[in-house]
Amino acid sequence: MIKQLFGFTGAIALSLGVAQTVQAGTFHNGWNYSLDAQGDGSGGSVYDIKGLAFQETEQHVYFSISGNTPLTGESYGGAADGNVGWGDLMLNFSGNSFQAAEQNGDLLGIRFAETNDSGVSQLGLYGGIVTASVAGDNAGYTTLNHYYSASNGKFNVANTMGDISTDEEVYEYFSGDPNGSNIKTQNVIASGNYLGAIELISDQDAADAGLDFSHFNATGDEQITFRLDRSLLPTASFIASVFLECANDGIALHGETTDVPEPSILGGLVLLGMVAGGRKLRAA
Repeated sequence: MIKQLFGFTGAIALSLGVAQTVQAGTFHNGWNYSLDAQGDGSGGSVYDIKGLAFQETEQHVYFSISGNTPLTGESYGGAADGNVGWGDLMLNFSGNSFQAAEQNGDLLGIRFAETNDSGVSQLGLYGGIVTASVAGDNAGYTTLNHYYSASNGKFNVANTMGDISTDEEVYEYFSGDPNGSNIKTQNVIASGNYLGAIELISDQDAADAGLDFSHFNATGDEQITFRLDRSLLPTASFIASVFLECANDGIALHGETTDVPEPSILGGLVLLGMVAGGRKLRAA
């Protein structure tokens, strides 16, 4: 297991104007994992998120969520539509807080759950998004402070949001202020510009690609994996985050997309190395 701090840590801390402790990325089999605190989901185990993972290849970017909530949600009479499911996955490449990124039109979002309360109708990646909170419609926690204050501090433990470790750091990331505890849990896309499609991936195909939550004892009852075209995303460090519709649990992951050389370029470099090596041998 390799642990490494991404270079964007300092950029985020500087942009927020304070020092910020950032969890190290956890790598295994080519995937970067964020591991959530065990048992911090409120309302029963069905609302407990285990982990979030990311992988980049030459053609695709993959995301996978391990938890106990089905992709289609869980029936619950207290929800406005009788169902509590997943919010949308938010992607912040800006180096600023979540709120600042949204205000500047820099926030991206992925709707991956067809039955959720998202304000956009089509599954896929959206840019320039405006977010909304549907926690109130799902009998959940309407603010981050509401979540962290529940059950006499039950959730004030390390890694309640995966790679963002403490409640103060969660407030700081989402609001830009470590005391910004009353910011709403913005968990779905309200509107945005459609940028491209996603493809849901079977558990077997994900395993074939190296995904293995069991390596970290973070296997949930449900695993949701999808991919999108690599060209749809910027090349930069980012924070990915997702809440349940009720905001009974959430998770964030620090990741980085890179310029992955095309196979033809790699082949050319190998050939160039062989030619250069041959010249050195002849010179000897």
